[in-house]
Amino acid sequence: MAPAAATAADMTADKAYTLVVQAPWTPKPPPKPEDLAAARKALEAAAAKEPGAARWSFALGHLSTLESRTLKKEEGEKKREEAVERFTRAAELEPKNADYQYWLGDANFDRVDDVGMLSQMSLASAGRKALEKAIALDPHHVGAHYGLGQYYFQAPGIAGGSVDKAKKEGETLLAIPGGKGAYLGNMFLAEIAAKAEDWAEMSRRYNAAETCGGEGADPASAMRSQLSLLLFRKKDAKAAQPVMERYMKIASPDDMTAAFMDGEIKRQLGRCADALPRFQQVLAKNPGAQNSRWGAAVCHESVGEKEAARRDYQEFLQRFPKDDRAKEAKEALKRL
Repeated sequence: MAPAAATAADMTADKAYTLVVQAPWTPKPPPKPEDLAAARKALEAAAAKEPGAARWSFALGHLSTLESRTLKKEEGEKKREEAVERFTRAAELEPKNADYQYWLGDANFDRVDDVGMLSQMSLASAGRKALEKAIALDPHHVGAHYGLGQYYFQAPGIAGGSVDKAKKEGETLLAIPGGKGAYLGNMFLAEIAAKAEDWAEMSRRYNAAETCGGEGADPASAMRSQLSLLLFRKKDAKAAQPVMERYMKIASPDDMTAAFMDGEIKRQLGRCADALPRFQQVLAKNPGAQNSRWGAAVCHESVGEKEAARRDYQEFLQRFPKDDRAKEAKEALKRL
């Protein structure tokens, strides 16, 4: 459980550190804005008092990242820039700390979309170098291997991108002692296989990720990822069925992702009468659920409920006029 946030009156620097410093892939509810404000006051005071203490710069880097996620574009960009500065300072103060290097790399990549093309290349290069330094300091650093693998997988060849290098990082994750990198290694190799449309390898890796454990292990996430790719990339609802059966065993009753995926499988299998209650379950909780609205429209038309189909198609067009399916929705309305 996440520690209870301290109020502004009793927020010490140590409590602020515990509040904002994240472990990669560990679910942790984001602190409230007022708690972040109290944490900033405490951490800045500690940093001013102990300017040579890397941990306060490190914590302020995390804090800036958290703040950036609650702010509008320009304000968020400034906070992400500050995060890079804070993590840089922490890494300068303790250059042999692999975690500091990892988070510096992550912060550089987090800024890529904020800048122009030339600056993007510079940030990506700085991010890659920080991850490489983290690995040099700790060859078994799970986050750094995963981040470097993603860099190789996504970067263009001219910038050092390479699927072979990406796969090597995935295999390295699997080989980390104690199985610490097993989950992320399998998830990453599944992602690579999906891009290559090697569906058998993709499913093998996702299935392994469900049970292998390791840092960040999340069986439900592995199932959701596989379901999404099977349904929307491979278009193979039959292959998705056994995954859905496993997912339903662990999904909570109010898991709307499970409800939607179950409905989508039934829809793709031509069982619209069975799919409709699932889409309607999602829409009752979230009328703006885009894919459930589309599924309901298609299924209402399929079972001959024309008035309901018209309402759903109209609602879809009103809410999502730029969706690729908008043209189909207009044609359906003419047809109905």
